Amino acid sequence: MKAFVNLTIALFAVFASVDAAPQRGNGGGRGGRGRNRGGATAVATSAAAIATAAPVADTTTPVADTNTGGAGGAVTRGATTLVLKEIGGVPGNECLTFRNNGEIVDAACVNEAADRQLTPSTNAAGQDVLLVQRSFSAGFRPDLVGVQACVGFNGTTFKAEDCQATDIQLVSLVGGQLQAGAACQSGHDDLAQLTVDPTGANCVGVTTTAVTPTAP
Repeated sequence: MKAFVNLTIALFAVFASVDAAPQRGNGGGRGGRGRNRGGATAVATSAAAIATAAPVADTTTPVADTNTGGAGGAVTRGATTLVLKEIGGVPGNECLTFRNNGEIVDAACVNEAADRQLTPSTNAAGQDVLLVQRSFSAGFRPDLVGVQACVGFNGTTFKAEDCQATDIQLVSLVGGQLQAGAACQSGHDDLAQLTVDPTGANCVGVTTTAVTPTAP
């Protein structure tokens, strides 16, 4: 009987020691919960620090508007868009038309085509200009991508140019003629390309048709 009691006591001691020992699953879970509570406290502390931090000044330099500045400033679009037809132009192809490279030629009168359309407008300097309706691609005129294009005189001919360019004269419609200073449109050559008389001695006129502007 005494031996049985001693055996019972020994077994009770073993079970008690096993129960007191930390279990991997439960102990790890309790440790993980402790660490999570610590992580949550750190996150809350960081969020509070960010919320109370002084605002950082914006030091970004604004990007300049490419349609302002230059020789005459930004162009204010006029109210009426026109198609111009050369008096004495190529029969059946009298309307002034802008090629992909900005040159002007006589072509068929398609009033709905943006490459036939011009809008008499005014720039910030008060100069009368002719705003070109069509757009241009980087493959032909990278200088005209994303800018306002006007008819300009480069010393040789009239063509589409950047309205802000400083090395051209801006062309306007004066008394039914295209003029830039003394220079004027004098007609067209055998390739139907617009020609210019820089002296203004031999000018041709145009007739105008008001149209609804077509998206470039």
